[in-house]
Amino acid sequence: MDIEEEIRSLQLDSAEDNGVVNPEAAHPEVENSNKMEEDSKEEVHTHSVKPEVVEQKGKEKINVDPEEEHDEMELDKKRHLNVVFIGHVDAGKSTTGGQILFLSGQVDDRTIQKYEKEAKEKSRESWYMAYIMDTNEEERVKGKTVEVGRAHFETESSRFTILDAPGHKSYVPNMISGASQADVGVLVISARKGEFETGYERGGQTREHVQLAKTLGVSKLLVVVNKMDDPTVNWAKERYDEIGSKMVPFLKTSGYNVKKDVQFLPISGLVGTNIKNRVDKTVCSWWDGPCLFEALDAIEIPLRDPKGPFRMPIIDKFKDMGTVVMGKVESGSVREGDSLFVMPNKVPVKVVAIFIDEDKVKRAGPGENLRVRLSGIEDEDILSGFVLASVANPIPAVTEFFAQLQILELLDNAILTAGYKAVLHIHSIVEECEIIELISQMDPKTKKPMKKQIRFVKNGAVVVCKIQVNNLICVEKFADFPQLGRFTLRTEGKTIAVGKVIDPPSTYSRKLSS
Repeated sequence: MDIEEEIRSLQLDSAEDNGVVNPEAAHPEVENSNKMEEDSKEEVHTHSVKPEVVEQKGKEKINVDPEEEHDEMELDKKRHLNVVFIGHVDAGKSTTGGQILFLSGQVDDRTIQKYEKEAKEKSRESWYMAYIMDTNEEERVKGKTVEVGRAHFETESSRFTILDAPGHKSYVPNMISGASQADVGVLVISARKGEFETGYERGGQTREHVQLAKTLGVSKLLVVVNKMDDPTVNWAKERYDEIGSKMVPFLKTSGYNVKKDVQFLPISGLVGTNIKNRVDKTVCSWWDGPCLFEALDAIEIPLRDPKGPFRMPIIDKFKDMGTVVMGKVESGSVREGDSLFVMPNKVPVKVVAIFIDEDKVKRAGPGENLRVRLSGIEDEDILSGFVLASVANPIPAVTEFFAQLQILELLDNAILTAGYKAVLHIHSIVEECEIIELISQMDPKTKKPMKKQIRFVKNGAVVVCKIQVNNLICVEKFADFPQLGRFTLRTEGKTIAVGKVIDPPSTYSRKLSS
């Protein structure tokens, strides 16, 4: 009986303390872990967040149900951007991503030492930074990223999610899924002699990744020329300029406005030069531009509409005290307690909880990567490519749609006719499709439909066609929601065309007949 009373009094004491660490409390392990968590938080945010915000974050951790105004203040304080790292295999994407996390305080020295030892045991000394991003054993053994790695870091004005896309051509579908969630692209190019040329030539992934990034809506591109410290380069301006002179014309043909939307900068991902701080003049006397962190902070992207109809394509789902879905909010906002539809099956669900990274929040706006706990649906009833949408304005679900298609490169110079089959990639959907009708070819000069009837088209053509899929999919018109209306067609591991969804069949048919 005495023991029970003692336990009760301890519980009352801890309740009265309301989360304040008490050195004489009865649970030192719990306190120490809390204190360590707070210490690490302070360490991570030393360069990026004011002390009172760290305090605020600490309070949020203790109080599971924070006040709404605290929440909104925390959310609105910094903008959030998804940054996808793309480029040819072995250009140094994972190493650069790992270095960014280390320099921004997300990874401690002890972890780095562990990875160095592990890499040395595999006789891969220079791969240790990549281990921060490449977490599974297959990736570490082969030295190739397979899945899209995710990580978070902050600067003074922004919060970033790194999406580390695979560079190997076998994993392009995974790269597409990463790029479709991104706001900004970092194209990593190796300056090492021979490596840039391999990536840039036909069949290299530098070209395909740039074209895919543009198609998938990555409108701003940072081209980082990596491995500038390599003995074959030694920070030579001539090599940097040579790469720039070859890339600029190609970026222009891919649809980028090089003056407005593209920026080049030299770095060394392995040793961290010109990433967080500008490169020292003793190392590189000719570079007067920004470092990578400054360049990312300076990027301006169009503001999204927080009051638009809610749209969140689902990229993954799992069970955790209910059904949890993951995705990026492309439009609108969501609050705890909201009623939504899981489309295309129109299943009504309720939002039980919302998480941004590890933090539980009351509401979230466009551009955020969320984990949303739902009630009213089982995880086996959700597939990647389904969309969480508002009840008042659900996303259209279709099995066929009209599209404007630009043919890039058909296999073996084939022709594209009605009956052509390919794999469709649109937001987080991967679905087999068939072109069932060619409507008209666009005149390259006037950008208007030609009068003549067409039965087939070749490489380089722009055509309006009707595409059919086997299952219901969620798409939007490109004019209304660019992120949910642009797509790529691939076949036999090669991107053959890019396109955008135009008016739905009924509207388009009426236009043609009038």
